[in-house]
Amino acid sequence: MKWLSSSWLVGRIRGMEIRLHFSMLFMLPVTYYIFRPVDFHGVVIAFSWLLGFVSCIFLHELGHALAAKLVGVEVKNIVLWLLGGFTSLSRKAERPVDNLAIFAAGPLVNMFLGFLFVIAYMLLYSFVPRDIGVSNLLWAQAFTRLFFSLAFVNVILVVFNLLPIYPLDGGNILHAAMEMFFGKSKADLITLIVSIPILIGLIILGLVTRDYVLLASCILIAFAMGTLNRSALHWVNLGVNYFFKRAGYYYLQGDFERAAQYYTRDIDREPQNANHYLARAACLLNILQKERAAADIERALKFSPTNIFALQLRGEIYSMEKNYDAALNLFARTQEISPTWAIPYFDRGSVFLDKKEYQPALAELNKAISYSPQTWLFYLIRSIAHFRVGDFEAAHKDQDLALSLSEKDSLVMTDLNMIVYENNLEWAEDYYGRAILKSPHSAYAYQGRADAYRINNVHDKAITDYTRAIELLPKESRLYLGRGKSYAALGETQKAESDFKIVMSITDKLHLKKQTEELLKNIQNDLVVE
Repeated sequence: MKWLSSSWLVGRIRGMEIRLHFSMLFMLPVTYYIFRPVDFHGVVIAFSWLLGFVSCIFLHELGHALAAKLVGVEVKNIVLWLLGGFTSLSRKAERPVDNLAIFAAGPLVNMFLGFLFVIAYMLLYSFVPRDIGVSNLLWAQAFTRLFFSLAFVNVILVVFNLLPIYPLDGGNILHAAMEMFFGKSKADLITLIVSIPILIGLIILGLVTRDYVLLASCILIAFAMGTLNRSALHWVNLGVNYFFKRAGYYYLQGDFERAAQYYTRDIDREPQNANHYLARAACLLNILQKERAAADIERALKFSPTNIFALQLRGEIYSMEKNYDAALNLFARTQEISPTWAIPYFDRGSVFLDKKEYQPALAELNKAISYSPQTWLFYLIRSIAHFRVGDFEAAHKDQDLALSLSEKDSLVMTDLNMIVYENNLEWAEDYYGRAILKSPHSAYAYQGRADAYRINNVHDKAITDYTRAIELLPKESRLYLGRGKSYAALGETQKAESDFKIVMSITDKLHLKKQTEELLKNIQNDLVVE
């Protein structure tokens, strides 16, 4: 489906790529349908209108881009497509006032263009003499109507873009203004509350007027709006997967063993589909079954030797096994195949971090963030590198960015990512200490710090934090599982057994049940031996 993102490079301005998406080709029949030209005169006017319309959109996006550069944000490219334009920034501006300036720049450009077209219209209408001949008069009248039309186009662009609905410019301006006064979380909520009724109104308008372009725009707006509320987006994603891809549903729920069973059915149905093996391998890695995951990845590579996901997963297993040279080689191969994919840069940075080569680690992590600036894990791992070299200000800044992108995910690691805590206890104490200071009743912060203590064998402190987290979140099975493991490590088998039995009674995740059954069996065997 790569053709969906196909675009052509048409030029560069101050290092920014200007690209035309293939969907712009559909503007030709749309313009023909609007003007229905029957002679050279009609073709010139239709083409002039199309050129003016595209130029207005381009200048709108250029306004965003130049404003971004003025506040120190690099611009990757400007893409013009059927429903408008898109300016791709390397990152979001750090200050809300800078974001406000970036998003206000586009509509301001259209206001100025609208003013110019109105002036041009008035000049032609008022000062073109009527005795210039029929042919010239027809051309003058046609361009008078053209300038009026383009003035109206800019008015529409201003009004539509300034609607306070995310992710339109008006919604982003609203979000930036609210963030200045109330912080990001409340700004997300306020923007969502304002955006939803307006979106519903636009959908109703599109249905009543049978405006399918407006309805298509509303669908895109709705998906983008979901990013303001990750919880809502998560539940929508779950619902779609439940009905159309049950394995994906269980994977998103964190029920990796059950998801793997569904992917096994997919493999039985399509045994030569590499993607099914890779999906099952991802499930197996999340429950730390490296050998089975590696076998699936090798099968996938047999069917698709240059599959970047297979190469990347194989490299990650090498990294987990501390086979750093093999891991770095595979990550480098992936970078050659897909040079703008962020993950191999992140994984190379993680390897250098493990090897205590901090400057190469920071270089790779910086590159990963430049390609994927909304990934919380990248900032969190980079904060460790900054912490290791003593740059605590940069470390804290990255910690805060990770929390702002996804608080729960950045506080509670999956089993696969708990390797982050190994030999990083000082960083973990700093990170979670700051998080708890900001949010004293955050169960996730206590859970994350408890996991860090347990991984580093500081079990008494782990038990204290698990207990505090359980008071705040009494139905979370992983808290009892973690505390039970710490009790078991300290030889307090009765307390461990009690926690493991609670896990069995409240969890519905298959891999947690199996893990807990094994732990209970070990306790009972130890009691028999004694």
